[in-house]
Amino acid sequence: MVMKPKSKKGSHKVSENSSQWPLGIPPLSSTKKYITTKYLWFRVGSIFTGFCLLLYVFSKFFNPRGNTSSNNYPAVHGLYMNELPASSRLIFPHVEHAIILKEIGIRGLYVFRADIDGTKQYVLKTDDKPLTDEEKKKTTDQVYLVKKSFLDHGKLVYRKKSDEPEIIIVTLVDFERYDLENIVKVVQNRVDYAQIHRYGVYVRWIQEFLPVMTNQDMDTNYDFYKPLIMRAALHAFPRAKKFLFIDQDSLIMNLNLSLKKHLLDKNILDLALLRDVPIKPGSNVRTYENIDFNTVSMVIPQDENGILDLSSFVVSNDYYSKAFLEFLMDPIVRDFGWQESFPSVVAHVLQWHPQLLSKTAVVVPKVMASEFDDTISEEDVDAFHYTEGDLVASFKGCRASGTCAKYINNMYARTKKT
Repeated sequence: MVMKPKSKKGSHKVSENSSQWPLGIPPLSSTKKYITTKYLWFRVGSIFTGFCLLLYVFSKFFNPRGNTSSNNYPAVHGLYMNELPASSRLIFPHVEHAIILKEIGIRGLYVFRADIDGTKQYVLKTDDKPLTDEEKKKTTDQVYLVKKSFLDHGKLVYRKKSDEPEIIIVTLVDFERYDLENIVKVVQNRVDYAQIHRYGVYVRWIQEFLPVMTNQDMDTNYDFYKPLIMRAALHAFPRAKKFLFIDQDSLIMNLNLSLKKHLLDKNILDLALLRDVPIKPGSNVRTYENIDFNTVSMVIPQDENGILDLSSFVVSNDYYSKAFLEFLMDPIVRDFGWQESFPSVVAHVLQWHPQLLSKTAVVVPKVMASEFDDTISEEDVDAFHYTEGDLVASFKGCRASGTCAKYINNMYARTKKT
């Protein structure tokens, strides 16, 4: 039997690396090393946190825009992402281009896309970049310059705080349907009126909005282009207060009659207001008997047959008017497949939304859309037809009768005599 040697008394030692420390307490040297390591990590963490905090503070100090939540949203823009500052409150296209634009045709102005499902339509290139002044100087291709002028016109926005107009006159013009002479007279009529009263003008080619439409047949849905240009006008003049749309088949006749003192005066509105009448023929929804003229957002005439007349109408630069226009622009509403006219669709929107109806003044046409009828004598004055002194003469039905050019020429000459 082999005997293990006995250890001498007091000679037993425990290694510092041993896990069997007496009383579970590590040696003093190991404790010091552990504390030192933890302290170093704490200091490194504190320095790193402090550095990050300073970096954040300095970034906010040198970039104050980063403090606003608006940076979380894309920049507001119209149909085009790239926009141009307008130098004048009178925004209208180069009407002299009408002949060349008609020769180019819609097919030459836009990309025509055919999808695999058989859908064919013109497409708007929303990120199209405007032509610079330097590029214009270098380009000798006149057709290309006219095309780019057409596309760039919709990019114009008025952002000057000086010479800021409160009221904007809005009109669509059509280079395919009208000849140059008539287009010039329609646009000049708006400019003449705006110049007298220091209003703004916003005129666009109707063809500029064609790619936005699902149904791209302008002959069948011409009226649906009106909400599009009105919404674009609100974007182009964000600080204007009122916007008056006037159809291209109409002329402003009384150039000296201020819109602000005439139609937008609450005393005039009170006299012109149609109270407690059906919003459309046969409707159970009626206009309000009492309305707060200080909160009116839209002003729309109604003809003698009880149908809303959208040849002229007013919207305000507020939430209700924007909601009204965007309802009419919404493809769900616009492309519903209505068997009725555009005025009936507008009436439907007002029926569905009593809040919008409460903000709408339905008025007699005499104040803003008097129907011109050359068979009616000037002595036969009523609330619906044009007589001398009225603000606007509307050539309602002239397209069907082919008399638009005749009326525009004759009545434009009368405005020059006053």
